[in-house]
Amino acid sequence: MAETGKLNVAVFIEPPYVDLVAKKLVGENIDIINLLTKSIGLEPAFIQCPFVRCLAMTKSGQADMLLGLSKSIDREKDLIFLNPPHFKQKKPLRFFTLKEKKQTIQHFSDLNSLLVGTLRGAAYFPLFDENQTIKKVELTSREQLVSMLLKGRIDTFLEREETVLPLLSTTEYQNKFTMADYQYNKTINSYIVLSRHSKARRYANELSQVLAKIVSDGTIKRIRMKNRERYQTDTNTK
Repeated sequence: MAETGKLNVAVFIEPPYVDLVAKKLVGENIDIINLLTKSIGLEPAFIQCPFVRCLAMTKSGQADMLLGLSKSIDREKDLIFLNPPHFKQKKPLRFFTLKEKKQTIQHFSDLNSLLVGTLRGAAYFPLFDENQTIKKVELTSREQLVSMLLKGRIDTFLEREETVLPLLSTTEYQNKFTMADYQYNKTINSYIVLSRHSKARRYANELSQVLAKIVSDGTIKRIRMKNRERYQTDTNTK
């Protein structure tokens, strides 16, 4: 909280959750942040950064808040996870490959012979995150993951389809990309966090109470539906 009345919120571009349109940040996470900060009488000061930098800034207290994190014991050392989770991610994590290479990934063990692109600092699922034998290539953005796969510098990367689709034209996606049979299809809770090293930590209980209300009364669901409808319209008119 560098300025009185401001809450420094780190955000990374991840359509449809956060996007940059005409130099303005939009998306469901932006609407949720605006609603939460207003509820405690503050204004958000958005800090746009790659995911790994956003996470590091929030852990250190340079940023007060971050949205869209899965919970882990390591992260809880520096971050306060507001309850309940603002989103339950039910869409599966998929491994993307190039059609022309006809890469087969039917079992987890098939990954051992491949170069797998990952987003630096991201947590995917324990079996993958804790594996020390898979060759992982850490990159700073989803755009880099797509580019590296198209250039043949990695064999696959894992993401959800809804976060990959905005990065390619429909034709390029359909003609060049395919999704492997193996996938991680368990629900993952997505949380809003505050830095334990920021003065904003004093708002944790108050924000959790507001969050619980807007989750239970359907406000967040309506925000999500409104943004998804707008996103679909914008995508279809490109």
